Amino acid sequence: MGPYLTSGSRFRAEPLPVASRVLLWALLALAVTFLVVETGHTPFFEPDESRYAEIPREMLATGDLVAPHLNGFRYYEKPPLHYWAVAASMSLFGEEEWAARLPVKLSAAGMVLVTVLFARRRFGERVALLAGLIVATSLLVVALARLNIIDPPLSFALSSAAFAFASFQEHERTGDRSRARVALYLLHFSCAAAVMLKGFVGLVLPGGAILVWALLSRRFSIVPRLFSPGPLILFLALVVPWHLAIARRDREWFDFYVIGEHFRRYFETGHRRGASPLHFVWVLLGGLLPWTPYLGRLAGAFPSVRRGEWRERGAEAFLQVFWILVFLFFSVSRSKLVPYILPIWPAVAVLVALGLERARQRGAPLRLERRATGLLFGLLTGIVATYAFGAGMAARYGVVVAAGVATASLALGALLNLLPARGDSRSPRRPLSTERLALTVGAPWIAFVASLVFALPSIARSVTPWPLVAVLKRELRPDDLLLQRGHYLQAPAFYTKRLTPVSALGWSELDFGREEARRRGLYLSEEEFARKWHGPARVLCVVHFGHLRDFGNPALGLSLPHILAKSPNGKFFLVANQP
Repeated sequence: MGPYLTSGSRFRAEPLPVASRVLLWALLALAVTFLVVETGHTPFFEPDESRYAEIPREMLATGDLVAPHLNGFRYYEKPPLHYWAVAASMSLFGEEEWAARLPVKLSAAGMVLVTVLFARRRFGERVALLAGLIVATSLLVVALARLNIIDPPLSFALSSAAFAFASFQEHERTGDRSRARVALYLLHFSCAAAVMLKGFVGLVLPGGAILVWALLSRRFSIVPRLFSPGPLILFLALVVPWHLAIARRDREWFDFYVIGEHFRRYFETGHRRGASPLHFVWVLLGGLLPWTPYLGRLAGAFPSVRRGEWRERGAEAFLQVFWILVFLFFSVSRSKLVPYILPIWPAVAVLVALGLERARQRGAPLRLERRATGLLFGLLTGIVATYAFGAGMAARYGVVVAAGVATASLALGALLNLLPARGDSRSPRRPLSTERLALTVGAPWIAFVASLVFALPSIARSVTPWPLVAVLKRELRPDDLLLQRGHYLQAPAFYTKRLTPVSALGWSELDFGREEARRRGLYLSEEEFARKWHGPARVLCVVHFGHLRDFGNPALGLSLPHILAKSPNGKFFLVANQP
């Protein structure tokens, strides 16, 4: 454990009483449970979830684990580690939604675990458990843990890399060579995982943070030690084979993946993901709920500008550099999506918890933050009640009980944080304890999250294309043809276990593999589509609403369809050429 918590504070971390330890561990375990539990059949949300399940399904079906394909089209936007993890899960547990989501859920739980393990040894159990609770209950983490996307596994890998380097530099400074070597191996392993999940960003982010930290702390001598032969060989052994294999197989891979997916995506807006430079400010503030009012406590864990502080408190200094650099890196990018800054959550959680522990030991009552938290809970109570009951959404989705629990949980959080606790009137400077913070903020929010988790399956079946897919699964016969027109809806291929030839496809993520797919009969010309539509076989077709008028158009020569179903948003129709 590090000797000092904060600048100028000559004290060690205080031990937790047994009752407090039991309380905090129980709350953390409950929060992690609702990160990973699946409470009913929850169909995939479009488009990412279906995509990241279909690619592994095709890997299992073809036995090709090297070149990712989506609906039979070459799909090289991401390296294959997430696909491999999902394929392994589905091969063990079946090609089901929960099995496809399992690696993501385990990654979210892993983020909590590495946060607790790292903080516990350096800053004590109070900081560790509070930091773990912040990660496990933050709105962004809870939301993304329920989706089959790459960002939670990437965040697990990058946060592990950040904690590994923070440990490495600390052991190097104290002369503990054996622990420093273990941390260095973990750093290289985590960076390799990040590279195999999302490309060179797995090196750029931790590497950039290390260089900036070394510059500010004047510890340049540590940089060459990162390239120790053993850990470096491990990194290369994990990263190089797939890159060589795919480069030898496909000559176009390098330009599309290395140049296009790394440089063009970062500096250009061609992927239609532009946003304001302040985009991630709002993501951080909203995603950190319900802990947003305490974000300012980050400053309490920031070392002073003195060189000795940056050396003595190297772990804290590096975590500050890491989260700020990642935040700025994606803020400057021309391509912005909400999940991009998820990797900063464990570092931010540790630093916020550390700042709160410093405030507690100084006797700060944190009245302003408590009132802001109470008002925030109150505001959310009004929003949820208005949307769920005033607008009738709870009845529409069949989640009245869950909506009632959600509203009551938020209202309880407002009361607990706005009403003075026993003893406050006698001691207005009474410090806010970790246990009280967990009970007044964490406990009602966990109840709120639980209500959302139980409501999600019913809502998902109503707002995703599942109603259309359910009809498709019921209507599709072994000899029927299944096509798509005007758009590529991701879900049908996964749920029917078939590739779906597409026609009249505009700009899409399938553009790169279109020519190869055309040769394989998976991308149809207008003439090819018309021949199949008017052929002897029964054809089921998923049609984008903008192309529904193609049928019956004399210029295209397509007969009127039989409409079987449409998606809840009215964007897609399932049609047939014959009853």
